[in-house]
Amino acid sequence: MAEMDWKEKAGSLFFESGMGIGDIAEYLSISRQSVSGYLKKLSGYEAERERRKAAGRERRKEYKKQKNREYRSCMEVTGETLRREHDVAALILSREKYH
Repeated sequence: MAEMDWKEKAGSLFFESGMGIGDIAEYLSISRQSVSGYLKKLSGYEAERERRKAAGRERRKEYKKQKNREYRSCMEVTGETLRREHDVAALILSREKYH
């Protein structure tokens, strides 16, 4: 009876609460391998796993977009920055040509 209790609880935590396998194992004091093995046998496991992977990819994409916005905002291109870059490039090229 106790074995079925943890299995039902593990299924509920995974599908309804959205907990990860490691968290479920820690919460129920069962090995991660036992929880994983049981969940893989359930019918909706693969679909839920793919859904979570897709959601993770979307979160990562949004995170990268936000970080790129932050990086670009501090690298504003103005006439002065272009002039400075041009002067540095000209110095480097003239040094290569004459030395």
